[in-house]
Amino acid sequence: MKPLRPKYYAAGLLCLLVALPVSAQKSGPSGGGSKPSQPGAPVSPGQPMGNNQPMTSQPQMQTPTYVRGRVLMDTGQPVPEPVSVGLDCGAQLRQAIYTDQKGYFEFVLGAGPQGNMDMSASNDSTGLRGSSMGGPGGFGGMSGTGDVANSLRGCELQLSVAGYEPLTKEITDPGDIRGVDAGTLQLRRLAGVEGSSISVTSMLVPSKAHKEFDKAENDLRHNHQASATQHLEKAVSEYDKYAAAWNLLGGIYSSSGEKEKAGQAYAKAIASDSHYVPAYVGLASLQLRDAEYESARDTAGKALALDPQTAAASLVQAAADLSLNQLDDAEKIARNAEQQPHQTIPQIHAMLAQIFVKKRDYPNAAAEMRAYLKEAPQGRFAADIKKSLDEIDKSSAASSGPAQIAP
Repeated sequence: MKPLRPKYYAAGLLCLLVALPVSAQKSGPSGGGSKPSQPGAPVSPGQPMGNNQPMTSQPQMQTPTYVRGRVLMDTGQPVPEPVSVGLDCGAQLRQAIYTDQKGYFEFVLGAGPQGNMDMSASNDSTGLRGSSMGGPGGFGGMSGTGDVANSLRGCELQLSVAGYEPLTKEITDPGDIRGVDAGTLQLRRLAGVEGSSISVTSMLVPSKAHKEFDKAENDLRHNHQASATQHLEKAVSEYDKYAAAWNLLGGIYSSSGEKEKAGQAYAKAIASDSHYVPAYVGLASLQLRDAEYESARDTAGKALALDPQTAAASLVQAAADLSLNQLDDAEKIARNAEQQPHQTIPQIHAMLAQIFVKKRDYPNAAAEMRAYLKEAPQGRFAADIKKSLDEIDKSSAASSGPAQIAP
């Protein structure tokens, strides 16, 4: 029997892990396609949408086109940094976008990719690039008012921010022909957790620095990375302790191959706010890409010490342990990540599958492969995982004992 090769998606998985903490880089997909609309306009929830709002390409359809709302701090103030909001309707639609400068978010269903999509969190999720939204009917290929309304009922808005309680809100109101108003999602701090994905320095930023940060956010939504970098550099020159701006710069530098500058930016973010979790995850991923596995493991461990529920940090640490052939440690960390809110990181299952294949634990490897395919049937590793799963199943059926597949 032809051996199963566990490295069939190893390189791709590690590359994807490196992209995870570049959550600061909120640029949409490049290339052709429709121009991303600008969601998250500062319109109060419940306020009627104007006639200038983009509608679906089939005006005869009476369908809810938007899902919008707002994220507030537990103090009642808008989140001072963009946070990722997920929309999960099962296999039919799963995507994540970022809030704007005032905490508003807006999913535009049927209009193709949005400029504020959370590419890092949802890189492997169905519907991310509009594949499940761009068919006839603008929403999973369905048509007719009833189909869309019924499909939105039961969908969940999901919010998972380090240092805060995970939050879900079910959509029960199908809305009107223009959209669904989801209202307000309010963050609440987790008791006993020191770390956070929202830096305390962001609440102390001078107005001029904050404006530069907002301009950078807007530029990144339009893939204007060079001008975004300039605005961020101005922001940190105005306020040197701006951890979120330093972290955003680290993500940009990392994605453009400027590793030294990226490391320095992440270090500045950590020095500015030692409880700022995203900077640790970003630095750990940079170290992982550079094959500094022990350093990556240690840095990711610092993020987990600040918030044990940070799934992205667990994933990076598990990848480092796997690269160091410390399989038991890798499994333990990945299992921990699997128990945390990770609806937009199905790569956790791909990671565990790879660990179990290397340990020759094929029943558990097959279970994780199926879990991955359930969460991301069109994911980056789906085709290869299906082939390996078929091979495991055939081997199990052909033998009376455990599958004899060489790692």
